[in-house]
Amino acid sequence: MSTVYLNTLPIEILYHIIDYLDIETIFFSFRSVCKHFYSIVNSYNNYDFNFESISKSNFNIICRMIPFEQVISLTLSNKDKTHGQIPLFLSLFNLTQFNRLRSLKLIQIEDNDLKLFLNSIIHLSSLISFSIDLQTLNIRKNTSLNLLSSTINDHSFQQLDLNMWPKDMTEFQWSINSTINYLRIRNSITIKQFYIILQHCPCLQTMILKDFNIDDNSEYVPTDIQFFQLKSLTCMNGRIEMSKIEQCLSLIPKLIHLKLIGHGSLFNSTFDGYRWEQIFLDKLPLLKKFEFFISVLTDVHFDTNNIKQIISFFQTPFWLNEKQCFVICDYIIYLHKLILYSIPICHNHFEYYSNLNKVSASNFLMKDKNSLIMNNIKQLDLDLSQVINNNENSLSFQNVNELIIGINGEWPKDSLTFLSTTINLLNLVKLSLSVHFSHEYMPSIISGTNKLLKYAVNIHTLALFDYLAPQNCTTNMETVCLILTSNIKHLHIRVKNSDDMKYIIDNVKYLKSVTFEYPQNFMFHHQDCIDYLSVLKEVSSIWECQYALHVWLSQN
Repeated sequence: MSTVYLNTLPIEILYHIIDYLDIETIFFSFRSVCKHFYSIVNSYNNYDFNFESISKSNFNIICRMIPFEQVISLTLSNKDKTHGQIPLFLSLFNLTQFNRLRSLKLIQIEDNDLKLFLNSIIHLSSLISFSIDLQTLNIRKNTSLNLLSSTINDHSFQQLDLNMWPKDMTEFQWSINSTINYLRIRNSITIKQFYIILQHCPCLQTMILKDFNIDDNSEYVPTDIQFFQLKSLTCMNGRIEMSKIEQCLSLIPKLIHLKLIGHGSLFNSTFDGYRWEQIFLDKLPLLKKFEFFISVLTDVHFDTNNIKQIISFFQTPFWLNEKQCFVICDYIIYLHKLILYSIPICHNHFEYYSNLNKVSASNFLMKDKNSLIMNNIKQLDLDLSQVINNNENSLSFQNVNELIIGINGEWPKDSLTFLSTTINLLNLVKLSLSVHFSHEYMPSIISGTNKLLKYAVNIHTLALFDYLAPQNCTTNMETVCLILTSNIKHLHIRVKNSDDMKYIIDNVKYLKSVTFEYPQNFMFHHQDCIDYLSVLKEVSSIWECQYALHVWLSQN
C-alpha cells in the first residue's frame, strides 16, 4: 500500500482542510510548513476571520497579512479578553476593502463604532449575514437606532442577529417585504412585535428569541390573521408563559419545529403534557419536532409523587408514537427544583446532580437512550464530592468543552478516572473550580488539579473560586501559582489588593491575560491598583468593569 503525504493531496482537498482550521492555525502553523502550503494559503479565498478569542499580539500580526478580497466572514469582539479590538480594527481598515464579505459579526460594539460600520455596510452588496451585540444597553436617544433600521431595510440581508435593549426593539422600524429568512433577537419582545415582524418578513423561516415576557396587555393583536412562512421557533433562556406561547402559536400554523428553553410555572400548565398535546393538535398540525428544557422552583412541601403524574401525560401514543418525544422529569430535592426536558437535551448547559439528591421519572426506559441524552451539552456543572462519594455510574458527556467543578473538602479519590470516563478531557478548553482555600485541603487540591490539567492539555482558561465563600476572598496567591500549569493562558481569580495582583504577574510568566475580581464588600482601592499596574512593563493594557480588572500581559 502506497503512502500518501499531505502536501501531495489535490489543492481542492487542501482548501477543504483549511475550511475547518481557525485563522491562527492557518497563518502560524499550516502556512509555515512548506512553500507549497504557503502558496495554498495565499490563494485560498474563503477566509473566516474570527477574532473573538485571539490574543492582541496575534491580532496585530494577522492584520498585517489580511487578504481583503479573500475574506468572506469577519468576527470582531470587544469582550473582556479582546477589549478594544473593534476600534483598533477601525483605525487600521476600511470595511469596504472587504469586497467579498458575506458575514459580519460585531460583539460588544460601542455605539460610535457601530455608526462607522453601518455607514460602510451600504457599500457591501455581498453581505448577507449581519450580527450585532450592542455594548450600550439603550440607544434610543441617539441616531444609531434609525441608522441601524435603515441599513437593515436597505440591504438584502438573509440572516440577522440582534442583541439590543428590549425597548429599542419597540421603536425598530421593519421594512415591507424584508428578505430575512433567519432572525435571532437575544432579548424579550412583545406579542405585538412578533406580529409586526411576521407581517414585514414574508421570507422568514427560522426565528430565535429570548421570550414573550414583556407586558403587552394594552397592545391589540389581530386574532383572525395567520402567517405561513415561519417553520422553526425557539425561545431561549427566558420565561415560558403558556398563555403567551399559545397566542403566538396561533399565528404560525405551519410551524414544523418548536424549541423552548427557560423557566416555567406549575400554575400555567407549562409542565402539562396533556395541554401541550391539545395545543399542537389544534394549532400546529404540521409540527414534527418539539424540544424543551423547562425548570421551576417549587414549594418546599412539593410532593415528589407529582413527578410520576407529570410524566404520565407524556406517555400517550401522541408523544411516544406520533412525535417520538422522549421526556425526563427530575426533582432536585435540596434545591426544590423541578426540571422537565426532552432528549437529546436541547440545552447546552447541564448541572449534574447525584442520584441520591434527586427523584426522576421518564416516559421511556433510560438504558435504551443513554447514548443520546447528553450529545448537545457543551458546559457541564457538577459537585465532584457528591458524585464520587455516591459511586454513581456516569453518563457520557463527550462534547463538553467547559467544565465547572465544585469540591467540598479534599480532592476526591478516583475522580480523574470518573472524569475521563464521563467526558472527553481533550475537548476541554475552560475549567472553573470552586474549592476550599485552606491549609487542610490544599495539598490534595493542588495535586488533583495538576493531574487533571496534565491530561486535559487543551484547557487554556482557568477560573478559581471559594467553595464556601464565593462572594469573599480567601484565595492564597502562593497556592494559585502551585495550581497553575503552563498550558493555562487566561486566569480568573479573586484578589484582596494590589499585592495579590503583583504576585501573580511576577510569578506566572506564561499567562496572556488575568481577570482580577474583587469582593463587593471590600474597601478595594481599584484606582490605586490601576495606577500601579499601568507602570508595570509586563502589562500591555487594562480594562476595568464592575468589580473586576482585566489585564493583558505583554510578554505573551
